[in-house]
Amino acid sequence: MLFNFCAYGQDSGWDKLDKQLVETSNDSTRILAYYKVASEIYRSNPQEAQEIVSKGLGLATDKRFEALQIDLLNLQGVIYLKLNNFDESVKTHFKVLKKREERNDKKGMMLSFLNIGNVFNKSYDPDQALKYYQRALDLAKELRDTRNRANISTNIGNIYAQNALNGEKKKDIAHAIDYLVKTVEFCKANAPEVDLYNTYILLSYLYLKADKLELSTYYTDLAIGITSKKKDPVGESYARINRANIYVKEKRFDLAAKEVNLIKSIIAKSGFTNLTEDLQGDFDKIAKAIKEQDAQLILSDQDSLDRKFHEDAEVLRVRVREELREKYESEKRELENKNLLLKNANIEREAHWIKLIWLATFFVLLIISVMVLLLIKKNRLLREEKRKVDLQAAEIRHQHEELIQADRFRSSIFSVVSHDLRSPLSTFQALLAVSKIVELPADEIKSMLINIGNQVTTASKMLDSLLVWSSQQMANEKLEIQEISPYEIIRECQALFIDRINLKNLSIDVRISPQLTIQSDVKRFEFIIRNIFNNAIKFSFSGKTIIFDQRESEREVLISITDQGIGMDERKIAALKNMQKQQHSLEGTFEEKGSGIGLMLCHEFANRMGYSITVESSEGFGSTFIVHIPK
Repeated sequence: MLFNFCAYGQDSGWDKLDKQLVETSNDSTRILAYYKVASEIYRSNPQEAQEIVSKGLGLATDKRFEALQIDLLNLQGVIYLKLNNFDESVKTHFKVLKKREERNDKKGMMLSFLNIGNVFNKSYDPDQALKYYQRALDLAKELRDTRNRANISTNIGNIYAQNALNGEKKKDIAHAIDYLVKTVEFCKANAPEVDLYNTYILLSYLYLKADKLELSTYYTDLAIGITSKKKDPVGESYARINRANIYVKEKRFDLAAKEVNLIKSIIAKSGFTNLTEDLQGDFDKIAKAIKEQDAQLILSDQDSLDRKFHEDAEVLRVRVREELREKYESEKRELENKNLLLKNANIEREAHWIKLIWLATFFVLLIISVMVLLLIKKNRLLREEKRKVDLQAAEIRHQHEELIQADRFRSSIFSVVSHDLRSPLSTFQALLAVSKIVELPADEIKSMLINIGNQVTTASKMLDSLLVWSSQQMANEKLEIQEISPYEIIRECQALFIDRINLKNLSIDVRISPQLTIQSDVKRFEFIIRNIFNNAIKFSFSGKTIIFDQRESEREVLISITDQGIGMDERKIAALKNMQKQQHSLEGTFEEKGSGIGLMLCHEFANRMGYSITVESSEGFGSTFIVHIPK
């Protein structure tokens, strides 16, 4: 049972704070001033108190006064509860609890558990409130803190009482009474300063619900005595309304009415008008009981008068009834004769109309049936025609998509020829670039020219096979999926690019297992690996390493190609993600040129096989291209 009290002050919290800050000389006393002022005003002005606490908390955090920081955090949680911001309140109290646990401050932990229980209690979560009240009670017992133990026990008893009063189980009422009685005994013996009037009120309510009017009256009188002496209008009103309910149970309705009038007078003098709303249900229940009692008295007097009147009227009624019966019998016979004639005429008319209605209904149903059959037949024909049109449209769309794909594929395949011719030319360009920088001996130039000649021969053979494959693909675009070894294809590409690799003094680290196999079209997969390998060589710095690696998951195999070259910034990476379009080619580390269509073709071939290609890069540290291959 929660009672709210209002506090009033002359100055605002900031005015009080300014007065106290004038008298302070160091940071700790300034922070204490923030805490003290906020503690004084949070009941009457919680919003302003919250602002003052936040400022003090910032100062305590900056100056690293941990103890003061914990106290301010705890007060902030209490103010959040006052503002009904339950989520922030419980979060703040858990922060305080964590800090107190780190400091092994058991009394502080006990108070944190109590505050957390208060938040859950006010937010209508009694189960969670009981959980944290119990943990606080355990610590209070361990610390032998009788006052806090008494306060926590009354909080737990309040929850038990509210659950029992809101329910109908007798065992809950008995349990709540037993717990509250033991709490009262403990408080009287160990913490007499604890105010028990709220506990007395709850006990009076519980005993009334258990129909133990004598005990209910006893605790009601105790609560009224304490609250009237303290001049507490809220507590006194709640205690007196229970006394009025006791009078109703005892059928002493005049005393119940007087008690209700006294409560209304107390509320009017106190100014707590919200109490009238809280107790209106009890007022209405008592007024209804009084009204029902008055109605019963009135009905009792009315019954005696009615009996006498009915006895006199019965004699007259018998005499009149006999006269009316004789007259009724004669008129009845006349009416029966007339009704018989009318009934026969109505039967003949109804039979005629029924015959006409049946005939009309038959013809209407016949016409509707014919129309429905015609509509069904027409609808069936329309559905059949629509199905044929939909099939033809779907076939046309499919053919259109195949034509677009075939045209795109043929355009791409012709681009492959010009793109792959660049490999030997790039090697030759690299040789020319080196010769510009360093004067090479004649025998080394001769050796390199022989190697270039071999590479041109190899490229020519590759071009021949590529042209044959391209012509076959233009005739038949079906994929030739088979089991292939990525390791072998990588080694073949390495052999193709060996001169360029040696020219840049690059190391090739193949970490892919020779036993790894995938399902793929060998020519398209070789083209993808060859182009990405070519780019890795192109953009690698001299003397670095190109790494081929693999990863596997349940759904796919990932083959990555990592270089230690110039890398790319975010803008270039974003441009590469749109691989359907031809990219602007960049120069390699040895000024190698490119056409900018290699990655576009790789992306198209990968999509056709159900693969995908992703890129990771950091400018100045190299790039990693990853081929995602579904299992």
